[in-house]
Amino acid sequence: MDILQYESKREQKQHGDSRFPYNIYPCSIPLDFHMVPVHWHEEMELISIKKGQGQVTLDLKPFSVEEGDLVVVFPGRLHSISRKPGHSMEYENIIFRLDMLMPALPDACSAEFLMPLLSEDGPEPYVCRAGCREYEAVQQQVQRLDRISGERPYGYELAVKGIFCELLFQILGEKRWKQEPSRRPDAGQRRLQGKVKLVLKEVENRYGEDLSIGEMADLCGYSSSHFMKFFKQWMGTSFVDYLNEYRLIMAARLLLCGEKNVTEIAQETGFGQTSYFNRLFKRKHGMTPGEYRKQCKMCTKTE
Repeated sequence: MDILQYESKREQKQHGDSRFPYNIYPCSIPLDFHMVPVHWHEEMELISIKKGQGQVTLDLKPFSVEEGDLVVVFPGRLHSISRKPGHSMEYENIIFRLDMLMPALPDACSAEFLMPLLSEDGPEPYVCRAGCREYEAVQQQVQRLDRISGERPYGYELAVKGIFCELLFQILGEKRWKQEPSRRPDAGQRRLQGKVKLVLKEVENRYGEDLSIGEMADLCGYSSSHFMKFFKQWMGTSFVDYLNEYRLIMAARLLLCGEKNVTEIAQETGFGQTSYFNRLFKRKHGMTPGEYRKQCKMCTKTE
């Protein structure tokens, strides 16, 4: 189960289907989950911060966010979401595929504005906050999207498409739409980032299996020693630590959203030995998996 599937399990009301690839749902950190690890997907994502403070990384660069900010993540970009120490954060995920806005026969809008968003030379992700040229207009459209998606009147899909087109019109300002050549990653950087994305997607798809450094090195075409240096340089942590962190995040979500016992969760998330899982989990959260589940359920009941 991938990141989006895990997050969408929090949504009780489904919005759309494969014919209308769009979803909007609320999330809370740490009530729903501890964090969303670094990942990427082909959909475009807007993260609307409703309450509190947190941090997002965009192409591995950290950005502080707070109530009122809107994080704009274009397709294929690396990103993660986490809380700030001592703070909680409520936010709304708005995820949609750009091809829902494209007609069957290519037109000028698709060629000039939408297709370039899918390329590596497209606009950089950014945080739209108070003071940005487009901030007020963007906030109005997000509020309109919330209202229409909640009410879902007949033909609301038409309104949703129109809102997305208006949002893209606002956020694709001239400065972000056409990057200066000096700011564009060169071919070497794009190739290396492509290798990082391969590894992250492999972890996302297979974290419950035995994943060795040798396998990941082969995936990148590197020796094991070179891969370890490469991964640490890009991600700021070792591959083993990243994998364990990812597994712990998935385990915490399973503790919250299911009834499987700790041994089953340890096996499903790739830890194998329950004692090893318990030790790493307690080191991260300061409590055992069972205590974590109990405390989070108590917090949920008081909300």
